[in-house]
Amino acid sequence: VSTQSTGMSMQFAAAVFFLIAIPDIPLAENTKWTLENVCCLVGLVFVSGSISGIYLWTSELAPTSHRGTIFALCSGAARIGSFLGPYIFNNLKPITHKAVPLGIMAVLSFFGAVGSFLL
Repeated sequence: VSTQSTGMSMQFAAAVFFLIAIPDIPLAENTKWTLENVCCLVGLVFVSGSISGIYLWTSELAPTSHRGTIFALCSGAARIGSFLGPYIFNNLKPITHKAVPLGIMAVLSFFGAVGSFLL
């Protein structure tokens, strides 16, 4: 199995779990765990796995002379993403419907899967 297909499938799975997390369904009567909690955690695992795969795949794609610059650009993009994630959930969730932040994460994961497919 190639790194490209692994990263693509992990990003697609993350998008699916972020969409499944939208309904507010409690998992048990006496706990605070909901379907949203569990699906977001599973989606986070898939996103983390795809980031690890993309890091390896980038080193395969880049020629040796450009590899440092490409890794620096990818690191900068990851820092922007790590800033936007908490912003989306902490600032948008109280003022919008709960589906908006989860939908944004699902769409971004889906675009990542499509981008992996096109490369």
